[in-house]
Amino acid sequence: MATVEPSGDILGATIHGFDLSQPLARRDLGLILKTIGLYGVVRFPGQSLTPEAQEAFGTQFGPIHSSSKNHDAGREGISVLSNIVENGKNIGYADAGLIWHRDMTYETTPGFANILYGITIPKRDGKTLGPTQFVNTLAAGDDLPADVLARLKGAIGVHNPAIYNVTIRAAGSKRAAFDKLPRQMALTRHPILLDHPFIGRPVLYCDINHVETIEGLPEDEAAELLELLIAQQNKPQYQWSFTWTEGDVLMWDNLTTMHRVIVDFRPDEIRLIKRCQVLGDGIFDPAFIGPMLAEAGVAA
Repeated sequence: MATVEPSGDILGATIHGFDLSQPLARRDLGLILKTIGLYGVVRFPGQSLTPEAQEAFGTQFGPIHSSSKNHDAGREGISVLSNIVENGKNIGYADAGLIWHRDMTYETTPGFANILYGITIPKRDGKTLGPTQFVNTLAAGDDLPADVLARLKGAIGVHNPAIYNVTIRAAGSKRAAFDKLPRQMALTRHPILLDHPFIGRPVLYCDINHVETIEGLPEDEAAELLELLIAQQNKPQYQWSFTWTEGDVLMWDNLTTMHRVIVDFRPDEIRLIKRCQVLGDGIFDPAFIGPMLAEAGVAA
């Protein structure tokens, strides 16, 4: 039987008792969604996954984002995050996630979940390195003053991936893909206060390194609001750091969190993580997630 162990912090819970290499019952999928809704980030310890199994697990929550580059063993749904160099080339992204961000905000329907599988985690002198840090943007939005929330009602954020490209290069990324805006990543528009499909309330969906402006507002007012929202999400009380253990699978909601990696490890201290990303098409479709949520006692 699966059990849920909350971290006791602003984010995070561990679900014990699932073998993610096997298909899960609808009630178990509902439990996972319910736990993500409550805690934002969910850890499944002690897993052993092939790329095929990791992708199959993700598919149970919706379509998988396809990566045209850096995929694993021909599986376009699995990306490699690693500093391993073979034949003079990195086998994966060595610089993924250096700055605060959400993934898949460039999709017309906001992307849902990241699913990361920790295979090799760097350590030094008994200390685990390379933590993943998160911001609870749901809590940060809930704590905004009432007058700010009123100003944001109906506001639309314009997401421009070029902002991320510029900022991550300033943070030290040397990846050539960030030199220019990829053609397929056009501007997207999403509500600043986004109605979450199964939490049942709006969440602050204003990515620090993607939102360029707030549509329909004068430039100075949009800039003022964005500065306020960035400052709100940067407050330490909304942040949480996850320390990896080999065999962990970590799944999080991109609607209610932002994330980044802390690169406190050297190039010779190996980090190997495989990533699968779930698009939002499933969770924004009540017919798809309704039955699993109903079995977990959550209204879609």
